[in-house]
Amino acid sequence: MSKPDIRLQDSLVAGLINGVINGLIAHWHFKGVDSVPLSVNAIAHEQTSVWGEAVSLTFGLGIILSLITAKLFINHLHKARPALQSSFNPSFLRTMLPIAITQCAALFGWFVALAVIWTKYMGEMAVPSFWAAILVGGFAFVITLFIEYRTKQNLIFKKVSLLD
Repeated sequence: MSKPDIRLQDSLVAGLINGVINGLIAHWHFKGVDSVPLSVNAIAHEQTSVWGEAVSLTFGLGIILSLITAKLFINHLHKARPALQSSFNPSFLRTMLPIAITQCAALFGWFVALAVIWTKYMGEMAVPSFWAAILVGGFAFVITLFIEYRTKQNLIFKKVSLLD
């Protein structure tokens, strides 16, 4: 029996939905603020930044979305290919949770590295709150695409490398 084809475009709708929802949440959060910094040149600070919101999204959205994706994908596979039901039944603690944590940690690392590089070379910049909300929505879109694709891929192919 052939393995299911996992395509990035299958995650576009979920990515758009999450991007819009998180963009609207950010818009509400930044309401009444003229400008929002993209990054702040400090580890600990009181001010909210766009990169700070993106990094925090990697954890909250990353773990929850990975677990939901894993459960829905397994249910979909069982309905589409009933023969897999007995042979393909990954456990929550031994398979799904480690995948979610691994994907979340990888994404967190990439976003922190990108935020540090951005701050080093671009410095502190501020954007209008409307554009800050759009950027947060864009980050949520990218996070959703990455998490959904990698979770499905890890369930089927059991990849070890974070760069594959």
